[in-house]
Amino acid sequence: MKRNLRCLFLAGLAMLLLLVAPAPPLPAARAEAAAVTATGQGADERSALHAAMRAAVEQQVGVYVDSRTRLENYRLLSDSVYTKSEGYIDRYDILSHDVLGGVHTITIRAEVSSERLRASALSRLQKKALIGANLEDPRIGVLAVDAAGESYPALENALAAALLREGFSRVIDLGQAAAARRAALAADDAEDTAARAAARAATGCDYLAVVHVAKDTESLDAVLPGLHKVYLTAAARLINTSTGEITWAGTADTASSHWYAGAEGEALAAAARKLARPLARAALEKAATPEQHVRLTAPVSLLGDAAAARERLAALPGVAHVYLRGITAGRLTADLDYDGTAADLAAALTRAGYTVRSLSSEAIAL
Repeated sequence: MKRNLRCLFLAGLAMLLLLVAPAPPLPAARAEAAAVTATGQGADERSALHAAMRAAVEQQVGVYVDSRTRLENYRLLSDSVYTKSEGYIDRYDILSHDVLGGVHTITIRAEVSSERLRASALSRLQKKALIGANLEDPRIGVLAVDAAGESYPALENALAAALLREGFSRVIDLGQAAAARRAALAADDAEDTAARAAARAATGCDYLAVVHVAKDTESLDAVLPGLHKVYLTAAARLINTSTGEITWAGTADTASSHWYAGAEGEALAAAARKLARPLARAALEKAATPEQHVRLTAPVSLLGDAAAARERLAALPGVAHVYLRGITAGRLTADLDYDGTAADLAAALTRAGYTVRSLSSEAIAL
C-alpha cells in the first residue's frame, strides 16, 4: 500500500513539474538578409576572402547607393564601412578557390545583413546626398487630419521627426492651415488634379505625407467622468503633388490600452509608432533609386503622333521606358522612367531643342 502511494506521489510530482516547467524558447526571428555571390582576389587566401566579403557588401550597398549618382563624393561609401565588411555578413560558403600566378581568387555566396547595413552604412550626410542627387531635396508637407478637418499635431510631429532622421531637411508643417484648407490638402485621389494643384499652390510642397484619422470613442462619463477608450484607424499615404503618384501607403489600427482622459493620445502614439518609420524608410528608398518616374505633357504638334512621340522620347539619353497615357485636347501625356531627376530631364530636353514651359517634382510640360 505504501509503495502504491509512493508511486502515485512521484507520478503526481512529475506531472506537476511538467506543468510548471518553462516552455522552450521560441526560435529567434531571422534577421533580414540578402544572398549575394561575390569574388575577391588577394596575395593569400585570407586577403582574397576578405576582398570577396567586401565585394558582397558593396553589392548590397548598391541597393541603397547606385554608382550612377551624380555626386562625386557619393559614388562609394567610405572605406570605414567596407573595412567592417565581415560584421555585415551572417554566413558564407566558399564556392571556389583558385590560385594562378600566386594570386588567390575566391568566390563566395554570402548572406549580407540588410538590416544592419541599412542602419549603419548610410550616415545622415550620405542620406542627404542621396536625397539631393535623386530627389532634388524635396519639400514634404506633413498632415494628419480627420473628416472634420481637425489636425493631430502629435502624429504630424512623429512623421516629421522620422523624415528628418532619414535626412529629409525640408519638412513643412501644414497643421497651422485653416480647417477648410486642411481638408482640401487631404484630398489624395490620384485623379483629383484640381485638389493636387491647389495643394501644391498653397504649400509649394513636392510631396504630401497625409494621414487620414478615423476614431471611435467609448466613454464611461455617466459612471466615472473622464474615463475614455479610443479606437483609431490611421491611413497614411506619401503622394507626389505634381503627378498624384502614391509612393507609399500604410494603415495602422490601434486602440488605447487604458480607460482614462489621455486615451486619445495613447492611441495616436501607437499609430505613430506603426507608421512613422515605414513612411520615412519608403521615402529614403525612393531617393536611393536613381531612376525616377517623370510625367511629361506636350503638344501633339511638337512630338507627333503616338508612335513618333514614343520614338523621340525613347531616344533621349537616360530614358529607359516610355509609357503613353493618352492624348487630350491636342496634348499628349506620357510617363517616363528616367535615370535622373525631372530637372535633369528638362535640361536634356532643352539641349535637344525643346522649350520647357513648366517644371515641378517629377513633372514636365513642353
